[in-house]
Amino acid sequence: LKSPDDYVGVDDCLHLPDISEASLLHTLKVRFKREDIYTSAGPILISVNPYKSLFRPDGESIYSEDEMLFYRTKQSTYEEKRPHLFEIADRAYSALMDSVKEGQSGGIENEDPVLLMEDHHVPGKVQNQSIIISGESGAGKTEATKIIMKFLASITRKADKPSFITSPDGKMIAALEDRVLSSNPLLESFGNAQTLRNDNSSRFGKFIHINFDTLQGAISGATISNYLLEKTRITTQVEGERNYHVFYQLLASGDDQLIEELGLKEGAEGFRYLGNRSGNSGVQPKDATNYAETKLCLKSIGLDERQQKAVFSIAAAVLHLGNVEFDEEEGSENASVAPFSLPSLQRACALLGLDEASLSEAILTKRLIVNGKTIKKPQNKALAIDKRDSLAMMTYSNLFVWLVRNVNETLQNESASGAAPASDTNNGFIGVLDIYGFETFEVNGFEQLLIN
Repeated sequence: LKSPDDYVGVDDCLHLPDISEASLLHTLKVRFKREDIYTSAGPILISVNPYKSLFRPDGESIYSEDEMLFYRTKQSTYEEKRPHLFEIADRAYSALMDSVKEGQSGGIENEDPVLLMEDHHVPGKVQNQSIIISGESGAGKTEATKIIMKFLASITRKADKPSFITSPDGKMIAALEDRVLSSNPLLESFGNAQTLRNDNSSRFGKFIHINFDTLQGAISGATISNYLLEKTRITTQVEGERNYHVFYQLLASGDDQLIEELGLKEGAEGFRYLGNRSGNSGVQPKDATNYAETKLCLKSIGLDERQQKAVFSIAAAVLHLGNVEFDEEEGSENASVAPFSLPSLQRACALLGLDEASLSEAILTKRLIVNGKTIKKPQNKALAIDKRDSLAMMTYSNLFVWLVRNVNETLQNESASGAAPASDTNNGFIGVLDIYGFETFEVNGFEQLLIN
């Protein structure tokens, strides 16, 4: 550290007189100690997760509506706007809107002389933007994604817009901006889990494609692309970690009738796929609150009570599949369903609408075609367990994909609710990429290799 500015914690580390690893880390440390968790590096924002809520001197959250308005107001100069996620989101939004104006070019080309050397943009043509959020597991990527989406939804929403509208098929669904925001907690329930490093770790990657009508400056639709749901977590978790949130939400729902119908009275201790664990790795107080939020999100995308129950039934069926165990006679390669676990098989089949005998046969035998003839070969215990787990992983994964597809259907262009669609020439998008955090375990399987 050679200069006085190296010690004060400047807003933009590119303004340091001597940029080095030591001066950069010291700047981040100084700023973090005074609860300035955001630091700029030119067009890049560096964030250090505080693992707590932060407030302005007046007691308002640093993510309040007033703070949003401050970063959106044109009168606020660049020097006044301290590094913040809102500044990144506003820059992307402004760049998208300015790109369609003749003689103006948005995006980071205005800040990066290297990009200015190339002819990137035709004046008057929409120039799409993307925000890439990366970092190790627990860095706060998922929260950053939600904050950016909340900013974009809030600054574009009209004050007189109703909270709920009627879809073409007669269902009551939330306004488009609310549906976009509801997609986050919903997919978190089915795609996030508690890990050793993070209580709400995303176990899948997603690219959120938020469409805008550049003439109106409003959100006109959205699409979510999901990547690599961690399937192995469905069947096994390391000590101290949990399965996906939705399983615990169901157990904590407080809906005695639903718990009875789904066969969940035994709690987390009664299910192999939940590690037969209680305590911090089992149901937690927050799960009941999150269950209510999940139901509200399901309602906001147009799923009625019957459809919601079907979703929860499939999730419960996965748990019951995990309790199906197998016997194998000594010296035999023929596995059979253990008598004490037959009720679990029956419950899983009932919830999935499957025939018990057909499912048992599919798990316990393998079909071979030899010379045009079908032969059924018995499976041993190890293969039966593998097929049971594969079925559970496939079932849950397909449920997750179906939910994403259903969310996307409700996030289509606002024309679905009667408004006139924007023309393609006026449509642009801001993409937000929330990808996996790098992790390494004592044993790293093929799935972890793909994630990393």
